[in-house]
Amino acid sequence: MLTILSLAPLAGPGVDLLRALGDLKIDPWNAHVPIQLHSAEQLVERLAGVDALIVEADHISAEVLEKTELKYLGVCRGDPNNVDVPAATKKGVLVIRTPGRNANAVAELTIGLMFTLLRWIVEADDDIRAGRWVIDGRIAQQRYQGREMTSLEVGLVGAGAVGRAVAERLRALGAANVMAYDPVVDPEALIASGIEPVPVLGDLIARADIISVHAPLTPATRGLLGEKEFARVKPGAFFVNTARFGIAAEEPLLAALRDGRLAAAAFDHFENEFLSPEHPLASMPNVVLTPHIGGSTIETIENHTLTIAQGIHDVLEGKIPGSVVNPEVL
Repeated sequence: MLTILSLAPLAGPGVDLLRALGDLKIDPWNAHVPIQLHSAEQLVERLAGVDALIVEADHISAEVLEKTELKYLGVCRGDPNNVDVPAATKKGVLVIRTPGRNANAVAELTIGLMFTLLRWIVEADDDIRAGRWVIDGRIAQQRYQGREMTSLEVGLVGAGAVGRAVAERLRALGAANVMAYDPVVDPEALIASGIEPVPVLGDLIARADIISVHAPLTPATRGLLGEKEFARVKPGAFFVNTARFGIAAEEPLLAALRDGRLAAAAFDHFENEFLSPEHPLASMPNVVLTPHIGGSTIETIENHTLTIAQGIHDVLEGKIPGSVVNPEVL
């Protein structure tokens, strides 16, 4: 039987499976006020006698791995970038990730933000709360003229699990066309999913009424949407980024919002997780901001719990699940 410690929230059927595998203790980082993130020294102390660790926010360094006797490390992320995977492999620690755990959650927020921009929901709500029924002689029906999804082409920058989940919802909503730029995904797979592959990013930007970002942030994608791309934006287009803020270069993005090339934009992530109230985006009336809540659903927690529990179970049964990051350990 394993000794299992989870510093991530757990829920759903996966909890019972984990309990069947051993002694489970759950102490989520976000159940504490303020949140509880551990130093390397604190982790080493807590991991004495622990066989399997499940983490979401804590950083698991080579130092931690070297000083503990972990056998399994479950990471509640699609990309286990908070773990030193080479160090884990060297130490013989099996790393299990949770691909697609929040795809539906992020996709639903993306669609919500699209409609928020298209129908000016935040601005209209602000007006009612402030008693602004008539402004400069104009009623709301004169101030807020929206767009319908059925008339719009949506361009996805990135067509992984989240991008494809967004596309599925857009098709159900009757979007005029869903396109995607993703040099990693097979174009035939996109076509089979009802997505038009566009091999040149600038061409997608020039055609899209809504640009929706779903690419991972890597050295290759940081600043992927730069001055050249924003110069090709279709006048009056909308921009939604529920991925990582750094995929778009900040100054060209701000310029496109200021001069009206972009009618409006929405963001669910910012550099270093925080946006200063002094940042230009915070004072732009055509911008909607949410604090990195794309994956914040009960279902996301249930998904990562079951994926990790099933992964450990399968390995103990002699199988190698696709969620294993470093199968060479086996």
